[in-house]
Amino acid sequence: MKNKTKLHHFAYNIKPNTLETFLKIFKLLSYREWNKRWCMIEQKPLKIDIQIIETEDKKITTEERIMTHIAFLSDSPKQNIEQIEKFASKNNLRFTKWWWNDKEFWFDFPDIFNNFVVEIMHTSVVE
Repeated sequence: MKNKTKLHHFAYNIKPNTLETFLKIFKLLSYREWNKRWCMIEQKPLKIDIQIIETEDKKITTEERIMTHIAFLSDSPKQNIEQIEKFASKNNLRFTKWWWNDKEFWFDFPDIFNNFVVEIMHTSVVE
């Protein structure tokens, strides 16, 4: 029997009243959004969306959020992280970054992200 189930989207939570700032961050990663106090972010031609919802979730530590992340592939992840860090500084946003090695990085906006971080990995990690 052929499996006809296809992955459609991921849903992640952010703190209330941070949607506009979140969308500015994700526009740096070439994403497009739509809707009201939640959004679906897409990157064409991929047919997988990320749903972002404002909620009053219990705050968890960055260490816990690392285990739940949105991961991206990039030819220049270090430059992507630097661009996002400059955005954070310019907008006076609390920002954390780290790396597992020279090809795998992650960042967090602890005052925006409830239960995840964003990982950016060099495209070679999947080759």
